[in-house]
Amino acid sequence: MAQLAPVLRRFRRPLRRGPLPRLVASVIVALVSAALGLYLLLAYPLADDPRLVPHNLQRARHVLLVTAHPDDETLFFSPTILYHRRAPDVTRALLVLSSGNYNGLGDLRQDEIHHSCDRLGIAPDRCVVLDRSELQDNPTTWWDEELIRDLVAHYVERWKIDLLYTFDDGGVSGHINHRAVSAGVRKYVQSSPQAPPAYSLQSTFLLRKYSSLVDLLRTALPFSGRILRALMITPPNDPSLVHLDRYQDSALLVSSWETYRVARSAFSQHESQYSWDRVLYLVMSRYMWFNNLVRVA
Repeated sequence: MAQLAPVLRRFRRPLRRGPLPRLVASVIVALVSAALGLYLLLAYPLADDPRLVPHNLQRARHVLLVTAHPDDETLFFSPTILYHRRAPDVTRALLVLSSGNYNGLGDLRQDEIHHSCDRLGIAPDRCVVLDRSELQDNPTTWWDEELIRDLVAHYVERWKIDLLYTFDDGGVSGHINHRAVSAGVRKYVQSSPQAPPAYSLQSTFLLRKYSSLVDLLRTALPFSGRILRALMITPPNDPSLVHLDRYQDSALLVSSWETYRVARSAFSQHESQYSWDRVLYLVMSRYMWFNNLVRVA
């Protein structure tokens, strides 16, 4: 190995001086600059545009997020659960279907999530963590979809919920409990004519998941037409807004810098889950910065 080191150094020397490193650096700078510009556009002037944030989301007054474990609400759904956090007439609720007791820390994690809810601005009586024998944190167990459906129906009726959020089929991280929650909520929506609009958080593959704001360029592609219309035509003068259904199928929620800091503060309450890789996640994960959601059929 010692003999190879001088050879490798001689090989890298012309590469550093050649056009390839400059090209790579230029591409990286261009991508980061474009992503930052798009972020500033979507997080501020277009943050509430009805073509990106449908009226189902804007008009909802009693919102419920359904997750599987404590800390899901911050690691994955921060831009979603913090949307309208300053609106005095909006009540947000969190239903966590397990205490996260896989490593025997269920009691501690229940305390942590109530502190997280406090930072997120969720009232204590709307921050509910269940601890049922049928719904224990286990990465090898598929939870009972009918039980999830009935539990969601109960809290929707109890709290007069008019908007639901949860995982999609991939469960963001692929966790089997996340996917079961998605299936249970979908079963509720499809079996109940009175179910409120429900939106699922879209999963991505690993590289995109950890591309931070750069992935906003890829995520925004399906919304490019909406973004252009939002830039060119103000909502009151846009005749297409008469047909609001065309914008109800999906949503793009982008956190401001202030909202991102609130999300970090909320996750810091999950001290038992705070490790070096989670610190990296808070910066690198796209889910800390923005959420793209699709309406559950």
